[in-house]
Amino acid sequence: MSSSEHPLVHTESEGRTFTITLNNAAMRNAMSTAMFDGLEVAIERARASVKRDETLIVILRGAGKAFCSGFNLAECVNDNTMLEQFVRRLGELSSTLRSMPAIVIAQVQGPALAGGCAIVAACDIVCATDSATFGYPVHRIGVSPAVSLPTLMATMGFGGARSLALSGEIIDAQRAKVLGLVQFVECDESALAGRVAALVDALLLKGPQALRATKMWLNQIDGTSPQGFLGSRVHDTIDATAKLCGENEVISMLQDYWSKRKGGS
Repeated sequence: MSSSEHPLVHTESEGRTFTITLNNAAMRNAMSTAMFDGLEVAIERARASVKRDETLIVILRGAGKAFCSGFNLAECVNDNTMLEQFVRRLGELSSTLRSMPAIVIAQVQGPALAGGCAIVAACDIVCATDSATFGYPVHRIGVSPAVSLPTLMATMGFGGARSLALSGEIIDAQRAKVLGLVQFVECDESALAGRVAALVDALLLKGPQALRATKMWLNQIDGTSPQGFLGSRVHDTIDATAKLCGENEVISMLQDYWSKRKGGS
């Protein structure tokens, strides 16, 4: 077993499984500059391990009572360019997770919102507690969730993705399962950990080459491969979403939202 510590992201490699834990429970694992830094390094370490044929399964999880509550908006309020940077980094992370030749499992408890939901949508298999929630409540600050659409549409289908992305609705795990975003729902965190462990054990009995080939074919069929209908548009959606972040609407809505939040309204 090997592990490494980052202030906000912990990684652990055991056998053919590489686990990445977002480790800022006090901030509900919000995606700050430091969190992105740690997560990018962790995912690159996982990808390198996959290329060396050491890792077959990557698990993404969050410490505490949340998977990931989205962006750390405090940084974005203080720097108008930060939101655009976050969107671009999120888009690249999501694309990397989808294209990685390993089976990526999301282990979700509590909120997986906005950027957190985008990460979940990029994973291959999603396991969640019954209390987990999902959604993109970002229109209230003038931001589009379009950066997540390629993987969201491939995972949920066009109708479900359109509804979730446009409505800003936050849905529970059972509803997310019906829509195809979640595959397994468990009653609590202990049962969730057991489900993920059982899933990993079952996957490790399969042929590694067959699993990798299946994922790559799935990406080609659902259009999320780099050459596919959705995958080839990833950078277009990243650019369009990021550019929107510099518009006056976003700046004013974010400032208004933050001032009300800080004022307790």
